[in-house]
Amino acid sequence: MFLLKELPDKKMIKLTSADDKSVDASAVIALLGILKASGDVLVEVEKFFAKNNLSQSRYIALSVLISRPDGLFPYELADHMGISRATVSSVIKGLESSGYIITVKSGDDKRMKKISSTPEGKKIHESLLSDYYAILTGLFGVHDKKDIKTVNAVMKGISEQVLNFKNKGQI
Repeated sequence: MFLLKELPDKKMIKLTSADDKSVDASAVIALLGILKASGDVLVEVEKFFAKNNLSQSRYIALSVLISRPDGLFPYELADHMGISRATVSSVIKGLESSGYIITVKSGDDKRMKKISSTPEGKKIHESLLSDYYAILTGLFGVHDKKDIKTVNAVMKGISEQVLNFKNKGQI
């Protein structure tokens, strides 16, 4: 999470990267701004979920499991969420202790367990969904459709560039 309260200005970025011609100060400022805004949003979203004894990761896990009524293995849930298997274990334990999911031994290999949402899990998920979307809408603010479309296009481009960097081993 990005929690810087003050971002560096263009002058500071140029000063600290004067020898590197590949650094575009405007791009750095824009992406740092996105990271800061994302961090700010995440803090508020986590507060919302904490009031309901959840976290965003647990809520996302519930969303994934509800969309897969046949259940998932823990490694599949981790893959769907883009998190490590160790992290998903913690998410699963929290949801299971709250009664929002169940684990069922699968087939011949009794070590393998499938995870499914419970009726209580579906109930809490549904009860929070509208408020969650309302909070996201409120945090985004009022913008016209054209601006929103532009933001979505920029974000998609950034995500694609991250994947390109990752595939090239640059990060």
